[in-house]
Amino acid sequence: MRSMILALSLATLFAPSAFAQGTAEQRAACQDDAYKFCPYDVPDTEKVEACLRRYIRSISAACRAQFGK
Repeated sequence: MRSMILALSLATLFAPSAFAQGTAEQRAACQDDAYKFCPYDVPDTEKVEACLRRYIRSISAACRAQFGK
């Protein structure tokens, strides 16, 4: 049940909508890292971004590159 809620929350976070922050490219590059490092911050995109910044040295190169843009 918990994994289903997490999956739905993440789907909401990364679903294209007027309310989703970031580009499709950014979401695609960082989705796996968000699952891995920041599951408790989902679906709050501001918290996920802050969390990923805290783990900047551990996240994937593709995701890290998105923070330089």
